[in-house]
Amino acid sequence: MFFNNFKHNIIIILCTLLMINGCNDDNSKLIIENNNKAEKTKKVLVNTNNLKKKVLRNKITEKNNIKLKEENNNIIFEFRNERLLQGRNISNNNKEKKKRLALSAVQKMFKKNLSSSDNEINLKNNDNISTLDRYNFEKSKAINYQNIIVFLPLTGKYSNFGDKIRKSLDLSILNFGNNKIKLIYFDTGKVVDLEIIKNLFNELYPKFIIGPFTREVLLKIKPFAKKYDLPILTFSNDIAMVEDNVWSLGFSPEEQVQNVISCALIEGYSKFGIIAPDNLYGKIISRQTIDLISVDKNNYYSSLFLSNEELNNKTNLYSNLRRFLQYSETNEMHTKFDAILIGGRKEFILEVAPLLAFFNVDSKLVRILGTETFNDEEIKNEPSLEKSWFPVISSKNNDQFKFLWEDIWGGANDYFSNAGFDAGVIGINYVNNLQKNLRYLNNVEGPVTGLIFDDNGYVKKPVQVMQIEDLGKLTNIKKCSNTND
Repeated sequence: MFFNNFKHNIIIILCTLLMINGCNDDNSKLIIENNNKAEKTKKVLVNTNNLKKKVLRNKITEKNNIKLKEENNNIIFEFRNERLLQGRNISNNNKEKKKRLALSAVQKMFKKNLSSSDNEINLKNNDNISTLDRYNFEKSKAINYQNIIVFLPLTGKYSNFGDKIRKSLDLSILNFGNNKIKLIYFDTGKVVDLEIIKNLFNELYPKFIIGPFTREVLLKIKPFAKKYDLPILTFSNDIAMVEDNVWSLGFSPEEQVQNVISCALIEGYSKFGIIAPDNLYGKIISRQTIDLISVDKNNYYSSLFLSNEELNNKTNLYSNLRRFLQYSETNEMHTKFDAILIGGRKEFILEVAPLLAFFNVDSKLVRILGTETFNDEEIKNEPSLEKSWFPVISSKNNDQFKFLWEDIWGGANDYFSNAGFDAGVIGINYVNNLQKNLRYLNNVEGPVTGLIFDDNGYVKKPVQVMQIEDLGKLTNIKKCSNTND
């Protein structure tokens, strides 16, 4: 009897102990695996019933790049060793440090080119920037400032260019201007009335002109600027408008062709085909190309001009190209030209280029030459244009300026933002100069673009000829670069 009671009691005691152990909150289960490998990974298995928020906050945070896994009711935290975590943090710190140093370098570089003592950016203070009321001029207020009038397309089809240039000009005046200089914007996106322009010059007494963007507006402004002996820095690419008080910051068709054709001649190409739109632009680039090629009488050239009607009529387009290229089904390789220049809008180029390949013009064997229009993502990724060449203006200090642009405006800067900033810097310097005369601009260099001005209106631009590689990547044809170094 005793034995049976004892046996029964033992069973009760064991069951009680098991129940107590199962309910005990203080006995959490901890499993740590630490393998002896070069790069160690630790796994911590924690029972979620025993995990307190305090421990989670203090011991394990998202900042250490910890990976979370949920298996049944357990959470596994995986993390790399401290050495790797420290390396990642150091890398981020180095990136921010480099950015600060780059911004500081930009500020110092621009200071060297300015006589203004106000070098702090303050985008909230817009007292020295205004948008002009197109019909009402306040003469009494205007005489208190040294006015720089800016003619830009702030509305209309070119407004994206005008907006970017305006942002860059705002940067220049807010960063380096003073309370005596005022930028006044005039929107050229609408009809520009000559009477308004006349009143603008008579009432605001401008000291410097920046813009406009198009040739049509420049024609209206030039006589007034000439009358008052005022310098104009225009973004128009019509070099025919250049004279001793007008400097063109645009990349003219003549300059583009000059660089890419000269590069082809340097490389020994001698048989040129020219395919261009049947309009004034096509005639300009064709004439410039022929002038360059004809210097050597041994060179050969032939031109094909295509109207919009011919471009849209596929049958006629095929026939014209086939005849021009002397295509023969019996010959697998094209032999008439060793270089072909394609000029025109993006749509023109993308219509013509694939047909050249169809008629056995392999861009890896026949050099395809283009204008600045080739610097477009669709064109750079067109297979029939791989290995083709085109010119670009490569700003001298673009890498430094882009940090400043990103820090203030965000997004990417481009040639127009760079040229706009330089125009503002040069305008500020000119207005601050006590002896204001056009000779002041002789041999002036833009701090970002590297553009070099002379006193007869010519602007030397840092140009590079680029080659399109696979997947739209670009490489520089080094012997054809003109970087103003």
